[in-house]
Amino acid sequence: MSRREAGGTALIVAAALCACAYHAIYGAYRAAAREGLLLYIGIPADSIAFWFLVVAFLSGASGLSLLLPALIGRIRKKIPRRTVGWLTGVAAAAAVPYFGLVFLFAALGAFGIGDTVKIVAADGTSVLVTQDGFGGDSAVLHTEHDEYHYKRVRDAPEISGWPRVKDQECRLDSAGNELQLLCGDKTLLVAPDEAGV
Repeated sequence: MSRREAGGTALIVAAALCACAYHAIYGAYRAAAREGLLLYIGIPADSIAFWFLVVAFLSGASGLSLLLPALIGRIRKKIPRRTVGWLTGVAAAAAVPYFGLVFLFAALGAFGIGDTVKIVAADGTSVLVTQDGFGGDSAVLHTEHDEYHYKRVRDAPEISGWPRVKDQECRLDSAGNELQLLCGDKTLLVAPDEAGV
């Protein structure tokens, strides 16, 4: 086995492992979403899953570009070698638009189309505010459910639009059973039953 073949095989194995990680993390994210929860591990779990998918695409493509020419070059007869080479090239050209589109959406998911801002109160209580990435028209408030999950509480049109939540000086105040989110000159109250307390 040549170094190219070994490197290509290693990259394809890495791509397969990243694809498995993508499926596991995205499956956990979707399971939480079915219960109205957001899986959050420093960033939303779907972004983490899409990063694994991006790495799987890049390492898989690199691995194939190293491995296929080496394997096709092992075919001894000229006509079968050229036939397999041309068929591989045609199959790759046909697959590029599909995989390019999937890669584009994976990259958008990895970089995040919107914003997720975590705001922590002095006592450690936190909320997440998600805002869409297009016009910023939709902002959603999430409160802690457990260590890695946040529960969707309600839409927050008061803080949607511009400036975006991430660009504002937002703070969370916790007084007894009541949470109060202050973003600029806007104040949002989170009722005790909404916060899960």
